[in-house]
Amino acid sequence: MQIRITVPNELVRLRDLTAAVDAVLDTNAVAREVRDDVRLIAEEIVANAIEHGGCDAQTEIIVDITSRGEHLQIEFRDCGRAFDPLTVAPPELDADIDERGVGGLGLHLVRELAENLSYTREEPYNVLRVTVRGATQLPN
Repeated sequence: MQIRITVPNELVRLRDLTAAVDAVLDTNAVAREVRDDVRLIAEEIVANAIEHGGCDAQTEIIVDITSRGEHLQIEFRDCGRAFDPLTVAPPELDADIDERGVGGLGLHLVRELAENLSYTREEPYNVLRVTVRGATQLPN
């Protein structure tokens, strides 16, 4: 399986992206729990790119999903300001809610769900590759 989904750089289109991701993975017999994880990862990464990347609505974010053996690789490309999410410190989960900084939980969730993450800057794009276990559904 190899699929490319493009989404306009608009938060209102995020639901279209997650629906497309779910439909593609369902069609390719990816287990429900993996589809849920990939949908959450896509939503967090793309929402961050839209909210903080600095691109206008005429640009698009590209999401490529490829199956590689027992894994899925999801590649996100956006034209926002250079930003390596792997350099962001993990949130203080044990700190009191009033002492914690705002943000960072989405990236924390992505790190927890992914088996591997890598980032590169390929001008003019930020390229984030996320690898997750891609278990297929068991036959009934």
